[in-house]
Amino acid sequence: MTVSRIAFIGLGKMGRGIAANLIAAGHQLTVFNRSAGKAAALEQKGAVVAATPAEAVRDAEIVMTIVTDDRASEAVWLAPDGVLSGQPAAGALAIESSTVSRRWLLTLAERTKARGLRFLDCPVAGRPDAAAAGQLSVFVGGADPDVAAAKPVLACIGKSITHFGPIGSAISFKLIYNMLGAVQIAAVAEAMAACVAADIDLNAAAEVFASGGTGSPHVRRHAHAMATGVYDRPVHFTPVGRVKDLQYGIELAGDLAREAVLAAAARLLYQRMIDGGQADLNDSELFEFLKPR
Repeated sequence: MTVSRIAFIGLGKMGRGIAANLIAAGHQLTVFNRSAGKAAALEQKGAVVAATPAEAVRDAEIVMTIVTDDRASEAVWLAPDGVLSGQPAAGALAIESSTVSRRWLLTLAERTKARGLRFLDCPVAGRPDAAAAGQLSVFVGGADPDVAAAKPVLACIGKSITHFGPIGSAISFKLIYNMLGAVQIAAVAEAMAACVAADIDLNAAAEVFASGGTGSPHVRRHAHAMATGVYDRPVHFTPVGRVKDLQYGIELAGDLAREAVLAAAARLLYQRMIDGGQADLNDSELFEFLKPR
């Protein structure tokens, strides 16, 4: 396998696991995170810790970022000490793996191309445990040669790599994918809350929802958590994250002259959690918010 010099920016719940797998595969990583303490474990594994994104990308052949939202992405790429003020290798490949809006993604693609970089939008699906295990679903948008160049690196972090088309197609799919997931969780929470009101055994309900025609891996996971009251700790996906992704998805739908009626309803429920002081809980704890007291 060819060893690549990779600048990796964003060491949150997902980024730490992805970066660790790239190091384990033998790649040379320079990492940056706004909270420097999160880089300590990776430094022990062999990563070089940079003080700024610009420093991280010096001579990098590949630049990967995975941060929270549009604002964070814009900061790491366009700030005075950001990626695009640095000096990566000529023709380096820039990979944005954050779940951002399609509007910002397309703007970023133009800005990176203007700096002579190749660009891929490459969001991922999966939870932090999947990131740590290298079992993410990887979605890619970009030119065929650039996707082919990135695949050996992406194979270190994902169980599957799906090329959806040109730049912007992968983030569009990711936002649609996340809308579907958010609506499923909200629907399960509402159904399980109705079961409480109807005095139906929650474990029995969760089993039938999961194994019957309504079932899916997503329904199975969240219905079980709601029935048992055992939720992820540490928290993996908050209502704040759901509202952000749903907002970007609803914006995408509008740009495509589509409606996103169910996504808007789900966003309303997650926003009620936030307004009720439950912003830092799991998305599936929407059930606790909805069930009769």
